[in-house]
Amino acid sequence: MAPRRRSSATPRGKSSPAPRRTTGHRNRAETIAAILAAATDLIARKGPDGFGLAELGAEAGVSFGLIHRYFGGKTGLLKEALRQPFTRQLARVLALYERGEARRGPGPLLASLFEAQRRNPRYVRLLAWGLLTGLLTADVFAADRAPIQRLLALHREAARPPRSVDTRAVSALALTATLGFALFQPLLQALFDVDDDFETVYRRHVVRALGAFRTPASRRVRVRRAVVVRR
Repeated sequence: MAPRRRSSATPRGKSSPAPRRTTGHRNRAETIAAILAAATDLIARKGPDGFGLAELGAEAGVSFGLIHRYFGGKTGLLKEALRQPFTRQLARVLALYERGEARRGPGPLLASLFEAQRRNPRYVRLLAWGLLTGLLTADVFAADRAPIQRLLALHREAARPPRSVDTRAVSALALTATLGFALFQPLLQALFDVDDDFETVYRRHVVRALGAFRTPASRRVRVRRAVVVRR
């Protein structure tokens, strides 16, 4: 009697497992980008503690070992996933200054920062979570220090602030005024009964406050003329 052949069909009532995506011919940069993209999506949907590396690997189409290889585990992955949006926005602000748009005043800078919050509304809370839990320490942002120094130099060139003005403090004021507004919106709404126009009014006041730390363009012209006359 011939042996019975096993059927390859899936038994009734049981679905076949979903095919796992693979890295294919991805190089290192593409694999890291795929992992970070999947991590960003999972963080947004489930929160930092709502998923494991196995689920992340399935989402990104990579092996568990590759995640450890490139990030050293979930902690390293979360650090990089939360740092990258900040780094991308820093690059956009740098480009704004390099194009000369910041010479018109602080308006374009604030518009860029508020637009970043609209693109990624959950990021401010995730950033606050990372800072408050001690996950995001100073070393996480070490690679951003050089672009920040470049930004400070460009701001001094564009704003020509008086010598008594510390450009670091002005930049910190712009950063906290925008991040804080997004983070504390529920509290602001409860305390001040704000309406739909409040953000516009708030931005106008922040622009006016930051503008106080700039040398007015008319004064710069007078100073240049005085220098020419002395010569």
